[in-house]
Amino acid sequence: MSVSAKELAAILGVSPSAVSIALNGKPGISEKTRQAILEAAASHGLKKIRRKSGAPRFINLVIYKKHGLVYGDTAFFSSVIEGISSQAAQSEYNLQVSYFYEDQDHTEQLNFLRLSESAGIILLATEMLREDILPFLSLPKPLVLLDSYFEAGYFDSIAINNHQGAFLAARYLLDCGHRQIGHLASSVFINNFSERSAGFLQAVSGTPDCRSCVIRVESTQDGAYGDMSAFLDTKPQLPTAFFADNDIIAVSCIRALKEHGYRIPEDISIIGFDDMPVSYVTSPKLTTVHVHKEVLGLQAVRRLIDKINHHDSALLNIRINVNLVVRDSVKKLT
Repeated sequence: MSVSAKELAAILGVSPSAVSIALNGKPGISEKTRQAILEAAASHGLKKIRRKSGAPRFINLVIYKKHGLVYGDTAFFSSVIEGISSQAAQSEYNLQVSYFYEDQDHTEQLNFLRLSESAGIILLATEMLREDILPFLSLPKPLVLLDSYFEAGYFDSIAINNHQGAFLAARYLLDCGHRQIGHLASSVFINNFSERSAGFLQAVSGTPDCRSCVIRVESTQDGAYGDMSAFLDTKPQLPTAFFADNDIIAVSCIRALKEHGYRIPEDISIIGFDDMPVSYVTSPKLTTVHVHKEVLGLQAVRRLIDKINHHDSALLNIRINVNLVVRDSVKKLT
């Protein structure tokens, strides 16, 4: 009795993408794993899927760097791209990656995408503004926007539920008894941070006795540390807790706070966002909002392939919900 590729992967304890790679003779797995998969496939009656001749079998991933102050070679984006690569391989598409930089002329790159035989485009738009996206709308290919969303936009998008995450973080601080809560907000604008700000404000504004403030810091490690250190040098009166736009900001500001004599969480509590690896190796371990990073990439590929296969003209805004991970950086006051 024949089994599916997914069922064979479960039997062998490997990923579905590994099965796809082995059946299609592609690189990316060890020869030992390849032989084990091929032997098991033969014994279970699984054969290579025949393709429709002439159909493009690759998709473009376009990574747009506007300023590089948010997007970087971090664990967050590597996990997102891993989700894209894994789902593309499982769906038997190759992945072609290209980078766009704001200070360069994009005419030639856009023309290359226009003439390319790729089946569609995933646009990693973390740092993009709406006007940056408009030239991509003229390309005659299915397009899915990843990690950003614009109300006035005619495109599919896969994004984090930023509003929900910031709301959950602020509510947790309130439930722990904090009524003076600061927002460590990025001085660099991206949609994700704007949505997190809105979620934070909704939570604290719904509590009459809560007072909040905003401290602007850069979103890089050195920038956030430097900005927070300079602020602390003025010897300000601090709130009892902070919500940070992301873990990089949170951990960098913790460093500055410690150097100025503050204890975390005894004197100051702090919550981050993204649940990057640094959040559970820092001291104390950081309470943060967990983002399902690989799922973001996976869903972007699934939506793009759905548009490719079914010529779906509907435009969807898909939000990936998040959850709060409680660790050691928040003190309960009540």
